[in-house]
Amino acid sequence: MDNYQSQLLLNRHRRAVRYPGFLGGRISGGNGSSKLQVQGGVGDCALFDFTSGLFAVSDGSDRDPSASRHFMLMFSKILKQLMRAPAGTIFSSAEISAIKEILAAESERLLCSMPFGAGCTFTGVLLLRMAEGVASIVMHTGDSLLINCDLSNSEACQFTRDNFWLVGRSQRFFQIEMLPVSCSTRLVLATDGLRGLSFPAAPDRDKYFIDLLKKYGPEEIPDMILIDDGPPAPGRDDASLIVINPFALVYLPHCVMLGGTDLHEESLFKEERSRGVMADKYAPVSSSDKFLTV
Repeated sequence: MDNYQSQLLLNRHRRAVRYPGFLGGRISGGNGSSKLQVQGGVGDCALFDFTSGLFAVSDGSDRDPSASRHFMLMFSKILKQLMRAPAGTIFSSAEISAIKEILAAESERLLCSMPFGAGCTFTGVLLLRMAEGVASIVMHTGDSLLINCDLSNSEACQFTRDNFWLVGRSQRFFQIEMLPVSCSTRLVLATDGLRGLSFPAAPDRDKYFIDLLKKYGPEEIPDMILIDDGPPAPGRDDASLIVINPFALVYLPHCVMLGGTDLHEESLFKEERSRGVMADKYAPVSSSDKFLTV
């Protein structure tokens, strides 16, 4: 069995992804939210593009929950066209800077082409190999967030800045910045549904993440935070969460998309899950599955 087949795991029942030591991600429907009661879809979306090293979360608008998925697909396609170097290429600092500038120009072109009103947030990180380690380029707009966790000094802080610039209503990302990372860095990407969750006793949310990251691998944490067992808390929003160890970066011939569903897609998913079509277990992704949506 190929290495990536034994490592990249997908749980369709939970809408969750794991790659031990590298990352974990999960979508929670939060079906107590008013948005889901009205629209029926899950606007929160998570993208795992292992071919280019792009990992991102997005929150679709109430009017069009699937706008998040549509934007993710378009952005991923553009990135593939720009990143013509083979996966795993070692880039120089100058090349990384050039990629950042190209991303700024191309993302602006894409945002300007989006129809007004098809709004969604976007917070993503592009991980690229360098001789010195790993470079990360953060792209962000809206109120989704990226928390930068440093296990060496037990500090965590939100790197992104909340704003009202949404895809479909702005002509560029609010932030496109380099984020220095080291072997002690862990990155947490989440939609605003994270803010509505209750956390166990800890000085604050960020300190809670530090405590978890010191005890568990990044692949385990989303399942600890986004728990769907039992009835949802009143007014609970849907949420998307990705936890990454950037220095464990792995390139694979797979792209996985979670969430970003409309009413029909979500109804079908819930019906199949209730019938037990999707077992609640993590299974290796087949080498033939290049693109998966759940």
